[in-house]
Amino acid sequence: MFEYRIHYLADCDDANWKKYSSEAQLKIGDIIELACGLHHVVCAIKPQKTGTRIDVSKSAQDPEEALLLAQQYEHI
Repeated sequence: MFEYRIHYLADCDDANWKKYSSEAQLKIGDIIELACGLHHVVCAIKPQKTGTRIDVSKSAQDPEEALLLAQQYEHI
């Protein structure tokens, strides 16, 4: 199990999920779905002293929209 801390490039507020777990290791460009049902594109993966951080794009209702928003906001 891979554990990640989430850093939001857009939509940042205190109600956002802080962590994400995955059976497979993530790579840049992957689209993840959080427990709240929102989708994000993984834009960067940064190893840090306290674990691995993923930078994610603006949230979307479905994977296709998430990819379009990441491109529009120039996150990928």
